This record gives sequence, C-alpha cells and structure tokens, in this order.
Amino acid sequence: MNLKLLSLGVAGAALLSACATSTPVNEPAPVSVATPPPVVETVEEEAKTGLSNIQVVEASGGYSAWLVSEPAIPIVSINMAWSGGETSDPEGLTGATGLMTYMMNEGAGELDSNAYATRMEELNMSFGCTSGDDWTSCSMSTLSENFEEAMDMVRMGLTETRFDAAPFERSIEETLIALQRAETNPGTLARRALYETIYPEGHPYARYATPDTVQAVTVDDLRTQRDNIMVQDTLLITAVGDISEERLLAAMESTFAGLPESGTTAVVEDVVLLDAPAEPVVRDLPQPQSLVAFTAPGVDRDDPDFFAAYVANYILGGGGFSARLMDEIREKRGLTYGIYTSLSSQDHLSRWSGSSQTMNERAGELIGRTQAELYRLATEGPTEAELEDAKSYLTGAYPLGFDSNAKIAGQMMGVRQDELGIDYFERRNELVNAVTIEEVRSVAAEYLMPENFTFVVVGQPEELDMIGEYFQDSLAPSAEEEAAE
Repeated sequence: MNLKLLSLGVAGAALLSACATSTPVNEPAPVSVATPPPVVETVEEEAKTGLSNIQVVEASGGYSAWLVSEPAIPIVSINMAWSGGETSDPEGLTGATGLMTYMMNEGAGELDSNAYATRMEELNMSFGCTSGDDWTSCSMSTLSENFEEAMDMVRMGLTETRFDAAPFERSIEETLIALQRAETNPGTLARRALYETIYPEGHPYARYATPDTVQAVTVDDLRTQRDNIMVQDTLLITAVGDISEERLLAAMESTFAGLPESGTTAVVEDVVLLDAPAEPVVRDLPQPQSLVAFTAPGVDRDDPDFFAAYVANYILGGGGFSARLMDEIREKRGLTYGIYTSLSSQDHLSRWSGSSQTMNERAGELIGRTQAELYRLATEGPTEAELEDAKSYLTGAYPLGFDSNAKIAGQMMGVRQDELGIDYFERRNELVNAVTIEEVRSVAAEYLMPENFTFVVVGQPEELDMIGEYFQDSLAPSAEEEAAE
C-alpha cells in the first residue's frame, strides 16, 4: 500500500517518489467472450536479455497480455496494472486508493479474510495489490498446476471484494500508525518540504494522506475507487512461466470479464517545477545526522536524450563506488557512508535526484562539495574512460533483472506502462552503447548545473553559510594539478 508515507532512505530519498474530484461508479457492462475472436500474436525475435518469443495474447474485452512461456520451472507469475492511482483519490479522501488495494486480498465472495488467506496457502499462491501516483497494480504467483484455481481467487478478489468491517478497520489503524511515525521520519519531512517549495500549489502529486483524510474514507469510497480504476480498457497484463497462451487466454477471459469496461479517473496535468531557491530548505529535526535530498527537472522516458542522461547519472552518482560523488564525498572526504543519484520518471513529471546523510556539523560541506561535482560534470563532461565503464556496466548488468519469473514479468510491465515497444528488450543495450561523449556532455550541461537543484536538509545542519566556500575549494586545482601545469 502506498499512501505517500514511505520513508526516504539514503539511496532512495531523492526519488521522492516515485488525487482529484469524486467520481461516480460505473456499472459493469455486458462483456462478450465470443466476439471479436481472441487473437494470439507471437513476436518471434529473441531479446538479448534472454527473453524470447514474447507472445501478445489479446482477450475479447480489448485488453491484452505479454506472455513469456518458460516450462523449465513450474511457476507462473502474473502482473496486472491499471492506469489511474492515488491522483484519483477524491478531494478530502487522500489515501482511499491505497486503502482499496489493501482490501483486495482481505476476503472475497464467500471467503472472509482468514478463509481467503488459508485458500491462498493451500494453492501455494501469493496475491496482493498496491497503488502509486499514476498506476494501480496487482501481482500473483502460483504453481502451474494450480494456475486456474489461483486465477479464480484473483477474479474473486477483484470483482467480489468483501470490504468487511474488521479488515477495513485494521487498514485504517495501520495507516494511522504509519502516519504518526511519518511525522518524525526525515525522508517524509524532506519530501513534503520539496512539495511545498517547487511543486505547483494543489497539484495531485504533492498531496499526501493525513489522519483526517484517511478517517473520512468509507467502504463505499473504496468500491468507487475499485470500479473506476480496475477496468478493462486500461488493463495491462504480463505473464511469465510454465503456461501456454491458450491456458492464459482462457484464464484472462474468466478472470477479468466481470470488470467494468471503463471508469472515470482524474485528469492530471504535467508538472512544471518551480525555480529552485538559492539556499537550502531546512526542516528542523533533533537528531545527530542531517538527511540531504536534492532534486531538479529530469529527462522524460521518451526523450531522445534519455539514454545519454542515464549514462551521465551512472557516472555522477548511480554507479556505486565507481561514481564521482561516491569517490569525492565518501572516499576522499569521509563525509558519508553513501551518496546516490537517480533518474525518476512519472507519467507527468521527470526528476533528477540524489540523497545522502552526514553529521550535522558537516552538512554545509557535503552540500558545497556535491554542488561542485554537479558543476564539474556539467561544465567538463565525462572522460572517455568513464563513458566506456558506464556503458559496460549498464549493458553487462542488465540481464540480472531477468533471473526470475517475477522479475521478468515486472520488467515487461514497466516497458508496457512506458509504451517503449515490445522490441525494447532487443534495442535497449544498443541504445546504451550508441551514446556518445558529446551527447553526455550536452545533457549534463543542460540538466546538472547546481542552480537547477533544490536542496532540502532535515536535521540540525551546521555550516550552511560555508557552502559557497566548500564549493570553491572543491573546484580549486590540487597541488598535484598545479605542479603538472
């Protein structure tokens, strides 16, 4: 369940990630399973990740699945996703979609919560749902021999949800506890500070659940969210494992036929971030360390510059101990255990972000030296060695994301959601390898200037008035460099 409460750790803080008016319930429309006839289309090319024969299985309801049949292991993993998420929470009911997804495996049909859980255990299946800003998702895994029975449990969970009082009250109680903890969580405070500073006022991405909005949610609100979001015309499915297209198609027709054909979700505008303030934004929190989070406008997933930015990010802070920030901030200066950057893309906002933690008395130094590394890469670009090392790692490590059925299903779902095309798995490494040093220099110069970034500090930071001096000190030539000149 995602109610925008998740804490921002050292590696994830700057992702910061990755809400509208009330809408009526759409009644399920009759669905024909005979016409138009189902289509099974096979893409024969083999992807370089090890994916092969991705089959597009189309159901009569208009939705489809990407299937990779793999009989070697008798397990099937299914991912489902619907366009529409927490941005569709009604006004004053932020948290409703997250509560709805909590309830999807808490009883259905004649099975209450305990009976439903017991039956899942008997079928050796897992099934659960979650929500984000833009998407609502579910996943299921089971043994191949139990596939049909497990998918019937999914059908019940999606269309015959009980919304019983006991699990509903439990979901409210757990959420309220999480909200209380969030009030002293550095990551939550950093994220909210960013919302207040650079997000347009009132944008759904900047809303978050509060005790008042959560306690205002009713069971009827959950039914409304389910019937508006979990519909056939935005449903995406991916499937991997010991399953044929014929068995998958039959299960799709029986599992999802009861969903409404369409629903009503909020229209969300693209986010244009406000200008970054000249000084760090500080949120006081008594603790020995300061969390430093920084973010700036990023590169859209479908932008031609995306892969150049992807490589640049690896060089800057995405490459672990080989990254510039880790070398400068941890190895040379001893300011932190770790500092990381990432590219983050949502449907309506892309960001280039980073985060770290350090002792309060060294917060100003960490920020100044981080800004210097941003400036250095933006003005000088990478070396040829850095470029080749980045491309070698990013292409060589890619297959590690495909070492289980669940991972493959997740990778395919991401490609479907981003509309990258079914041949993306074949093209991806070629796109990385095609990046030139001129392209990395160009994208770094456009996006990585320090003034683009908003810095937020949560803690009791010191020496913030020294940021400029540390910045200049980092850019000054070393004794060795002066001697070489």
